[in-house]
Amino acid sequence: MNLKNTQNSPILKSWNVIYPIFIYFVVSNLAMSLFAMLASFLGADAQKQYMALQTATVAVTIPFIASYFNKDRKEPTVFWEHMGIEFEKKGAGRKAANGVLMFLAGAVAGMALNNILALTTLEEISEGYQETAGYFFAGGILFELLGACLLTPFLEEMLYRGVVYGRLCDMMILDNEEKTEDGKKRERVGRITAAVFSALLFGVLHMNIVQFIYAGVLGMLLAWCMEKTGHLYGAFLAHMGANLVSVLRVETKLFAWMEQGQPAFVKATLALVVLSVACIAAIQLLNREGKKGKTAAIE
Repeated sequence: MNLKNTQNSPILKSWNVIYPIFIYFVVSNLAMSLFAMLASFLGADAQKQYMALQTATVAVTIPFIASYFNKDRKEPTVFWEHMGIEFEKKGAGRKAANGVLMFLAGAVAGMALNNILALTTLEEISEGYQETAGYFFAGGILFELLGACLLTPFLEEMLYRGVVYGRLCDMMILDNEEKTEDGKKRERVGRITAAVFSALLFGVLHMNIVQFIYAGVLGMLLAWCMEKTGHLYGAFLAHMGANLVSVLRVETKLFAWMEQGQPAFVKATLALVVLSVACIAAIQLLNREGKKGKTAAIE
């Protein structure tokens, strides 16, 4: 079943994109409430054990979102047909190189965005961000690594890139069976539009201005990574890289050298921006197509 062709009503198309997010919030909030009640019954402080509870919540929610993700992948939609073609173009070496570069791109881009936001007053004036950050780093580094750096990126990438972005692409990409140049141009515009809307949703649903900007910008990178790999693993590794450096930055002194005063912080931020651009350029070069459809990069 092709979602784009069978659901012609704009309302049905929009609902098809939105309802998995609704299911995600219902299941995760219900699971978190139940786990918090259990923790309270056992005498634990739910607030101090937030990341442990969040990790359990994510683990419970993953099967629900995986059902939508797997269902979409099995259907011959325009989006997943395109993903399959892109994935099959790449040999094992290039898939591995993409994974490494995308992990690094997520890590350095995440640090750069965090630094840029820290140079503004947004973190200080956003009570929602301060509350979220307090919860994010509550419960110990073990659950931060397991939950925030592994399970949460996996769940959110299945939902926001695998389901939401994929379904938005099927809404916005017009049929181009003849593969005309005009059709290819419209298809590119449709994919960019879908990436923007999925990134905006990803940002808005983080519920505060700081994370809206951070997740919105990062969401564009994650959608691009998925397009370049033709698979979810690119977006997942980039997301994992971004979250991992955030945890290491708070829980260790690995990046303390950036905190040695304003000049050092600004220089580090500029260096991270340059590194982010370099990683993106390397990924683009690695996946560049030759004139005859063969890649310029080695397999």
